[in-house]
Amino acid sequence: MAVTSQQDNELAMLFGKGDGTFQTQMNYTVGNFPSSVTSGDFNNDDKLDLATANRGDNTISVRLGKGDGTFQTQMNYTVGNSPSSVISGDFNNDDKLDLATANSNDNTVSVLLGKGDGTFQTQLDYTVGISPSSVISGDFNSDDKLDLATADSIDNTISVLLGKGDGTFQTQMNYTVGNSPHCVISGDFNSDDKLDLATANSNDNTVSVLLGKGDGTFQIQMNYAVDSYPFSVISGDFDNDSKLDLATANLIDNTVSVLLGKGNGAFVPQMNYAVGRYPSSVISGDFNNDNKLELATANQLDNTVSVLLGKGDGTFQTQTIYTVGRYPSSVTSGDFNNDDKLDLATANQLDNTVSVLLGKGDGTFQTQTNYTVGNSPSSVISGDFNNDNKLDLATANRGDNTVSVLLGKGDGTFQTQLDYTVGNFPSSVISGDFNNDSKLDLATANGGDNTVSVLLGKGDGTFQTQMNYGVGRDPQCYNGKEKESIGRPADSKEKEIVK
Repeated sequence: MAVTSQQDNELAMLFGKGDGTFQTQMNYTVGNFPSSVTSGDFNNDDKLDLATANRGDNTISVRLGKGDGTFQTQMNYTVGNSPSSVISGDFNNDDKLDLATANSNDNTVSVLLGKGDGTFQTQLDYTVGISPSSVISGDFNSDDKLDLATADSIDNTISVLLGKGDGTFQTQMNYTVGNSPHCVISGDFNSDDKLDLATANSNDNTVSVLLGKGDGTFQIQMNYAVDSYPFSVISGDFDNDSKLDLATANLIDNTVSVLLGKGNGAFVPQMNYAVGRYPSSVISGDFNNDNKLELATANQLDNTVSVLLGKGDGTFQTQTIYTVGRYPSSVTSGDFNNDDKLDLATANQLDNTVSVLLGKGDGTFQTQTNYTVGNSPSSVISGDFNNDNKLDLATANRGDNTVSVLLGKGDGTFQTQLDYTVGNFPSSVISGDFNNDSKLDLATANGGDNTVSVLLGKGDGTFQTQMNYGVGRDPQCYNGKEKESIGRPADSKEKEIVK
């Protein structure tokens, strides 16, 4: 597991023991105010690397993994203004992971195409909605080309940019959701083989669900009540009934809300679990190898990660807490040292680092190791950006408008970051093959200029210069799957909140 610490400008890594617990954190310096962290094999060495989004210096910090749970020195890449989220993906189909950040202060997404060696090309910026805080990729129109979507918190929309398959994107299309969406995901919530959408809406304490019609359009949203100020939402089958469920991280109440799915697009009322202070990010994974999904949150105010082991029936055990860097704003998991045990990584905004915690395979994690990334990383993802079969990391750095790429060594460590410029205030980053060259590309959601920045990957771990595309206001976090279809804007009329 990886968690970012905004106050210490560090990324904390907690390595999983395989039973749901983690080893002590290892801290790595990254950029200024890291707000998000992700992992991936950015240099194709079969070792996970890390990347953080650094809000404070507008960079992404990339640390290449060594395969033993430690990472090389960071490489910083300039992105847009205040990147709050970072993701990885092969955006130009070159089999090389690319990076993308959501930049909150210039309302852009920055895309950095990976070269396959752990380095990235210069950012490409795309305009999105006002203040994008997160970005996601997926094939939304079923043309086998990765598309981008951002959650725009100020104008309460989702911005969708359809990919052309060469690493560039069409003009945005916007969809209305709830009040102040900070994160959006996709999944087949009604079992019709058509991707649906869900957002976490902070200002009305709801989750909005929009069922997909399969033709690129969506039905009117249905809202479900959760705890106070949901900031992140994920989906997973928490009760092993083959139906997707939802979970949100709630900042004000310091809880996780779990909504079990009925399989028809509807959800049962929330169940809440206590976690650390100010949880801003939640993920799921099988941390103790019992075939039951667990939950993990990045807790900003106490600089920790909370791990809740799943019972397999939709309920969870009491949290176990691990220390990471300062002000962790994003957490991701992956096998960074190739031992078949899930590890953790966080993007730490206040010390500009990524923290890596190697998993023991029993549900516990080792002490963190920290890697430096860009300024104020707000989002982190993983991917194989240099095609070495080793996971790399990429962060969206709000502070310097960059994406940082850290190529993994395959032993759990990472190389020094490479930074790529993206749009203004990138809050989220994703990866995908946007130009069908079998190389992962990057995209960021940039809140400062309402754009998405796309950086085409070169397949060697480096990326081309950003291309920017306009989207809606304040694009936020979006976590999606393939075969999504988004066309004309959905009806903005809201249905009543489901309580």
